[in-house]
Amino acid sequence: MNIRAYYRLSKPGIIYGNLISALAGYFFASRLSIVLVQLVSLLFGFAWVIASACTVNNLYDRDIDQKMQRTRKRPSVTGEISEKNAVIFAVVMLAAGLTVLYLGTNLLTAATALCGFLIYTSAYTISKKKTPHSTIIGAFAGATPIIGGYLAYVGHFDLAVWLIGLLMFVWQMPHFYAIAIYREKEYRAANVPSLPITAGQRTGVYAILLYSALFLLTTLLIYVYVRQSIYILAIGVAGLGWFGFNLRGLKFSKTKTWARKSFRLSLIVMLVMSLSLAISG
Repeated sequence: MNIRAYYRLSKPGIIYGNLISALAGYFFASRLSIVLVQLVSLLFGFAWVIASACTVNNLYDRDIDQKMQRTRKRPSVTGEISEKNAVIFAVVMLAAGLTVLYLGTNLLTAATALCGFLIYTSAYTISKKKTPHSTIIGAFAGATPIIGGYLAYVGHFDLAVWLIGLLMFVWQMPHFYAIAIYREKEYRAANVPSLPITAGQRTGVYAILLYSALFLLTTLLIYVYVRQSIYILAIGVAGLGWFGFNLRGLKFSKTKTWARKSFRLSLIVMLVMSLSLAISG
């Protein structure tokens, strides 16, 4: 068995990014208190469920992955891992992940992970090739790790969990629209109808500004209604800087260069967001 190939098949970058948000949700709920078995179960459980979802997505996207430079060497495209073995791997990862989450955290956390899996592997994966609004669908799945992290400790839904889920949702939209803008040629070659591709880069810039503004608004709601912590303001400051930079997209002549920088800045905002939520718990 080529372990490295299976590792690449599971999209480790996506796994690590989602685990950061899961940790943020957990520490936000627990106020930095740790139940070790609970935390370890959360991380491994979500990692395995996400690995399963990404594997299924890779299998479905083989036709477009081979047309994009950054994805054409995935094991699902090169044949390094057969379709049968990839399916077995996805099933085992899903079963193991859900079991660990159920036994080590609670039923709600496991159900949230399963919900994210189903949205990502069905609604998002299918719509990705058919509608420019698939990013919205995918963002619902992307918000489940931070929600699951919160639920792992609290065990019930409340206003806080919905607000941090919304924060993660609106962060993803500018992040992924920026990718579509600066990788426009690849998206067109693969016939992926992202909004900046079908409606034009200008519309993509407006969408990035809209969701950047919603990010700021959600940060304010969290500060006022959930945790009156000074650390929450750090998210607002980072978000304000992000929004300010995104405004330059309206005037910047080299839109793709701007979009790449906006994408990189979004990663910094995400790290600040996760750290601030964790500390403010």
